[in-house]
Amino acid sequence: MTPALRIHGVVPPVPTPLTATGAVDAAAFQRIFDHLVAGGAHAAFVLGSTGELASLPSGHRGEVIREAVAASAGRIPVLVGIADNCPATSVDLGRLALDLGADAVVAAAPSYYELSSDELQRHFDHLLPQLELPVLLYNMPWLTGHVLDEACLQSALGHPNLIGFKDSSGDLAYLQSMIEIASVRPEVTVLVGNEYLYLSALKLGAHGVVGGGGNIYPSLFRSLQDAFEEGDLDTARAAQARISRLADETYDLTGRPTSVFVTIKAAMAGLGLCEPHMAPPLTPCSADQMDALRLVLAGSDARMPAFPIFAVA
Repeated sequence: MTPALRIHGVVPPVPTPLTATGAVDAAAFQRIFDHLVAGGAHAAFVLGSTGELASLPSGHRGEVIREAVAASAGRIPVLVGIADNCPATSVDLGRLALDLGADAVVAAAPSYYELSSDELQRHFDHLLPQLELPVLLYNMPWLTGHVLDEACLQSALGHPNLIGFKDSSGDLAYLQSMIEIASVRPEVTVLVGNEYLYLSALKLGAHGVVGGGGNIYPSLFRSLQDAFEEGDLDTARAAQARISRLADETYDLTGRPTSVFVTIKAAMAGLGLCEPHMAPPLTPCSADQMDALRLVLAGSDARMPAFPIFAVA
C-alpha cells in the first residue's frame, strides 16, 4: 500500500440511499455520484454519520461500498467509514473496502465506553498498521463522546498510511492546533466537518470540507474552494454566506437531535437523487417538512448555475 493519495477540497459525506423496504438503492447511488461529480466534488465519503453507518444492517456495508465504487467509476476517490466499537470489526471493514476497490478509509473513535487519552492513542496505534488503505482520522466528539487530542494525532502521524485528519468539533482553536501538528507531514491533509466554519478553516490552513450540504449544492461548495485557492476572498465570503444561510434554513427542520442527517437526505430526495427513507431508528421528514425543504431548494439563494441533472420537484 502506498499512501500517495491526497484528499482535499469538497468531500461530501454521502447519505446511504435506501428503498422503502430498506434495501440499498443502487440506482440512486449512480444519480448521487453523477450529481457530485458534475457539481465539482473532489471526493466522496460513504458510511459516515451522514451515511447512517451505525444504523445499517451489517450486510449493507459491503453493498454500500460496492455500489459507491461502481457509481464513482474512478471519477473521484471513495472514502469509507470503518467506525465501530470493536476494533476487529473496523479492521474487517477496512479489508472489505480494499477488496471492493475503495480509495481510503476513515477511522473514528469507539463510542460506547469512555476511554482515556492513552487508551484512544493505543486504539489507533493498534488499528492503523492493520489497515492496508490510506487512512484519515475522524474527530467527531458529538457522536463518539471523545476528543482526539494532540498526543493522539502526533502518534498517528508516525504511521505512514495516515493521510488526513477530519475535525467535526466546531472548535476553531482546536482545529488550528491540529493543523499545526499535522504540518510536520505536509502531505497530510486536514478537513473541517462543520460547513459553517469552511472558509475560516481554510484561512487557518485546512485543505477542504466534509460538509453535508456538499451533497445538495456541490457546485456552491466548489465555488468557495476555488475562490479561496485563487485568492478571491470576496467570492469565497459570499459563497460561505450562502452555505450558512441554506444550512440555517435546512438542518433543524425536524427539531430532533439527528435533524441534520434526516434533512440532508430529504433535500436530496427533493432533487430527485434518492428517496427520503432512513435506516431505523432514525425517521424521515414529514410531508410538511418535505414541502418546507422544497421551498428552500426552489429559492433564489439555493438555485445554483448548475443543478445539472435534476430539477426541483
